[in-house]
Amino acid sequence: MAGKKNESQGLSRTVERRLAEIAACERRGEPVKAYAERTGQSVYPLYEAKRQARRAGVLAPHRGKERRPAVRRTSRDAPRFVEAVVATPPSAGPLSWRLRLPSGAVLESSTPLDTASLERLVAGLRTAS
Repeated sequence: MAGKKNESQGLSRTVERRLAEIAACERRGEPVKAYAERTGQSVYPLYEAKRQARRAGVLAPHRGKERRPAVRRTSRDAPRFVEAVVATPPSAGPLSWRLRLPSGAVLESSTPLDTASLERLVAGLRTAS
């Protein structure tokens, strides 16, 4: 049975065979893609074997993953307010303020905001997005 599980590492024999092929490629300095083309295989099962080995903890995490943060934030990502209106529309009753965000969402309230409260609201919106 080619797919029988190896209990010590949790990987199938097929995955272990593919990992051995990949290791041989790396020792020769041959790219995995070139090896797959030369042997008439698809490269995807070889990459899948590496992924499964990383998940099982047999291989170290991918080199690029530990250097990059999960999310890169820039000044362009900061929320921008499109419109701020202090008005009382006749149909909606007493409205003290309204903020329309770039996403199209609208925040409005009849409760007046002092400067400190407005700053806390804006800071909360920045950290939430």
